[in-house]
Amino acid sequence: MITETGYLSMGDGEPQLKYTLVRPAAAGTYGTLFEYSGYDPGSNPDATYVNRYVGSGKFAYIGVNLRGTGCSEGTFDFFQPAEGKDGAKVIQWVTQRSWSNGKVAMIGKSYPGITQLFVAGEQPAGLVAIAPGHFYADAYRDVARPGGIVNKGFSTLWSFVARPSYELQSGPRETADGDQELCTEASTGMVRGAGTNPFVQLLQHPYDDALVRERSPYRILDRIKVPMLATLSWQDEQLASRQTHLLSELERLNRDRRAKGDPETDWWATLTGGDHSMARKAFQYADQDKFYDFYLLDPAHPHYAAAQTYMANRAKVRVAWEYTTAPRWLTELDGWDETGRIEGGQLTPWALSLRSGNRLTEAPAGAGEAATTYNYTPGVGSQGISNPYYGSPSLPSRYMWDQAPPDGTAAHFTTAPFTEDRTLLGSASLDLWLRSTAPDTDLQVTLTEVRPDGQEVYVQKGWLRASQRALDPARSTELLPYQTHQEADVKPLTPAEPVLARVEIFPFGHVVRAGSALRVWVEAPTVLPELWSFVPYPAPAVNTVLHDAAHPSRLVLPLVPNDSNRVVALPACGAVIRQPCRPDPASVSAAEPVVPEAPTPLLLLVIAAVLAYAVYRRTARSARSTRSIHLHPAVPRRTL
Repeated sequence: MITETGYLSMGDGEPQLKYTLVRPAAAGTYGTLFEYSGYDPGSNPDATYVNRYVGSGKFAYIGVNLRGTGCSEGTFDFFQPAEGKDGAKVIQWVTQRSWSNGKVAMIGKSYPGITQLFVAGEQPAGLVAIAPGHFYADAYRDVARPGGIVNKGFSTLWSFVARPSYELQSGPRETADGDQELCTEASTGMVRGAGTNPFVQLLQHPYDDALVRERSPYRILDRIKVPMLATLSWQDEQLASRQTHLLSELERLNRDRRAKGDPETDWWATLTGGDHSMARKAFQYADQDKFYDFYLLDPAHPHYAAAQTYMANRAKVRVAWEYTTAPRWLTELDGWDETGRIEGGQLTPWALSLRSGNRLTEAPAGAGEAATTYNYTPGVGSQGISNPYYGSPSLPSRYMWDQAPPDGTAAHFTTAPFTEDRTLLGSASLDLWLRSTAPDTDLQVTLTEVRPDGQEVYVQKGWLRASQRALDPARSTELLPYQTHQEADVKPLTPAEPVLARVEIFPFGHVVRAGSALRVWVEAPTVLPELWSFVPYPAPAVNTVLHDAAHPSRLVLPLVPNDSNRVVALPACGAVIRQPCRPDPASVSAAEPVVPEAPTPLLLLVIAAVLAYAVYRRTARSARSTRSIHLHPAVPRRTL
């Protein structure tokens, strides 16, 4: 293999971006895989991608660092519009190389998965396909403020630790290796980008505003014309699963194009249970290999025909169920759009009523049925599936799912054991008639399965700040409440006055076997420092969930036909990735739950410190003077 490294100029007065190119040594022309992120592919190409794809002799690979990251010049600003334009220029440069066959496809999950969507939106000539894994679609609702509540866990980790670490890692080494000016300059990126730090901007933009929309890929979906293969997972500990709605939007967009006779965007997806690594499992690599072969190889290549046949027969959506060391079975679907699936008889909104006595039934509640109350106690009355391993692989892998809310700090409602298997696939909605003694309150909804062996299994979550409950009626459905999250629509609670608050439970896939029961919890958002943890509304309150004929609180679930290929036997408890088990805490025989996650006073101190830091950084940014960047003549350069 031949390796080349240097800098690509983005134009006069624009930054130079660090790149590393690896291509087969054999003469010929090659399609190119392009990895583009702030995780240093420009200095440290992904070894798996290089070995798998360049080592096979089929493709070239180029890794490029975003502006303001690694050894690239410029100021980092998360998913700023310039990143997409820079990526398009890189593609133009690649296709002009003598060894290029003129075709580029993008590769990567998470950060380099998200950048693919923005680059594709620029519609660069030569980009023939993208395969984003584990991306987000809506910057506000998907990750930063689910339900309007600040996701402090992921945003602080990514903003202050994970994202800038590569400047500190690569800069000194590359400077010592002779890159005396450019990489020295780029190593200050973390400081120079303090004012545009993602968490700082998260605090500055509490509602769904113009900046949030500018940084949301779903807003440019109509500009993404190249074929796409997506991989997303239900229990993704970093980017969650709400971005599957982008697939529905793309399907609806294609339907409109079809009616007008316009070209459609080809897309495929694998949806799976599990964590943020599912796009790099063996079963998904095999799928991805065929995708790249089809779009990057010349038709005369010996592997092209097999790839062409594979893609012609590949289902639009492939659902991988109960991933342990591999999926226990696969389900194939023709599409993902909720309306289309309902009209085709493949999806039914299944409503279960919340009832007195902690029940969840198909029968509606009666007149005058007693309400359920719980103490909203932020920092105590919540639960999650924190696992130290997801913060660092050097830490032990142990889910803290055994930390259930203490008695009185959460409400829960449970069905009777099912008499037949029920398959759930899609979004769900908990429609709560709620009143509170506080002017606002936060809702975390946790969906679980209670197995016949007395174990409770984590399934999925959802969130909502009650004052931001206003819905967009044009986008909301029975299964998917879509809040506006506009400042003008914020409406505090009035004590003793019930309101309807619909909480979106993020998309998921789960089979509840005969003999198991389904449970839904209502509690305060988790503040435990896992990758997702929240800054909850700080005032304790008594919350009341009404469920009577006049206030029909209900859980609406995405019921689909059982797959005849499903494995009927329950998986071993704890064997399915990101779905831990625990002894049922609601059982009379269960041990007392482990209670506090963090005391509320400590939480308030943390919030105050974060706000003070944001103000300090904002002030520092405005006071910082700009300075020109001069290029060292000895540094290798490439001009687009």
